[in-house]
Amino acid sequence: MDIADIAAKALKKIATAKGKSMAKKGDAPVIAKAEPIRMKNSTDEFFNAGFACKEVMPADVTAKKYYIAGYRMDHPVTGVNDPLTVRAMWLDVKDNGGIVMVSVDVIGLTGFEVNRIRESLSDFTNQTGCKLINISCTHSHASIDTVGYWGRLMPPQSGVDKEYMDMLCAAIKEVCIKAYENRKEGKMYVGSVYVPDAVDTGRASVDDRLTRFRFVPNDGSDETWFLNFGAHPNTMGGDCTEVSADYPYYLREAINKVQPVNVLFSVGPIASININDKLSEDRKERTKLGGELLAKAAFSIDNDELMPAEITVVHQPYYAPIENYVLAFMFILKLCNARAYPCKDSSLGLALLTEMNYIKIGTQKILTLGGETFAENVDGKYFDATNSGTGIGPEVNAKPLREIANDDKLIIFGVTNDMTGYMVPTNNVVLHPTQAYLSSYRDNLDRNHYHETNGLSAQITHVVAGLFEDIIKRTEG
Repeated sequence: MDIADIAAKALKKIATAKGKSMAKKGDAPVIAKAEPIRMKNSTDEFFNAGFACKEVMPADVTAKKYYIAGYRMDHPVTGVNDPLTVRAMWLDVKDNGGIVMVSVDVIGLTGFEVNRIRESLSDFTNQTGCKLINISCTHSHASIDTVGYWGRLMPPQSGVDKEYMDMLCAAIKEVCIKAYENRKEGKMYVGSVYVPDAVDTGRASVDDRLTRFRFVPNDGSDETWFLNFGAHPNTMGGDCTEVSADYPYYLREAINKVQPVNVLFSVGPIASININDKLSEDRKERTKLGGELLAKAAFSIDNDELMPAEITVVHQPYYAPIENYVLAFMFILKLCNARAYPCKDSSLGLALLTEMNYIKIGTQKILTLGGETFAENVDGKYFDATNSGTGIGPEVNAKPLREIANDDKLIIFGVTNDMTGYMVPTNNVVLHPTQAYLSSYRDNLDRNHYHETNGLSAQITHVVAGLFEDIIKRTEG
């Protein structure tokens, strides 16, 4: 038994003890099934939408120690390649409330922080009739640590800077309010285009469809686009020590060189999908070219559909069982903020309080997930037994999300309203036999499985699919 085996045993023991301790205090509160909220403009086809943006760079970014998020611990910031921003879009259908869609250039935000922001906006939601504040993180691996995982290694210390988090949360609050104040009447269109050249093709499935929500104000002022695409913003690379929003920055810049547009961005199913390395061997150049390629694709969309002025929202909190004792240990150490509860469906006795949201803008369906899902979980193109990491066929996997929605245009907003890690298809979950969740392991085809070490559990895909199926049955009949 080596030191890693001993560490794995110890971490699991600590996490299990925490679960038992929490169980003695009673069961977790029951979470009610959320009722669908339907907003509809019965008089015309117009939405109201507003946009606001704010830069969120600390003035002392190089004078004070900040940590780059996304690759390894103890990786300090040394400079700035491009600024991080927060962007918000208010959307309503006239007199019966609306929603705010936020896009933040950070690796992620825990549900704890998201709810902290929502609580700070309680007066705003009451005054405006806002039904949901939805916060999507672009998941840049060259942003400042906002979760805590990437701080000092020895002794372990959170990478989150409290002053920066206070500034970030205040900025998100500010843009939500300003987006509402800036609202105008107009029409909403949704279109999409496939961009296969933008991503690598090393997996059974990729989601290379770029979807564009396009709000066109009646007064002829700047349009607002919300773009969604499934590629990891990790293009700057693990050696990068300069803060960057990664390819979403260059995507927005390239669009605005052609036309003044308010641009927001969210990631789709990004697990194991990256910007195509054939674009350039140089990481920074590849990042720029990837953004420019997607910008060109966004302008090429020619299948826009006018959306009826309707919005449906189902905001559903739920408990996600935790089997990953390393992540549980990080919660216990308070390296990141999380809301853990007792859980009988987990071997550790622990679950994370998180959420998913089903949103329909016009006819376009959106599912928000806190984690990074594999595209297979969305489109059902699972590995067969020969190619899966376990030698097991796809019959053990969860029902694909687009099949549940009965809609092959369903899009995923990943890393949204929480930071819950990877969602690996069941027949491709491969854990180290003695160091599960602590060390990666190579499967029967010699592929490295590191995603499992950054996910809550092997059962998370079934939990998500089951909950989503119930939401769809209650909302869509």
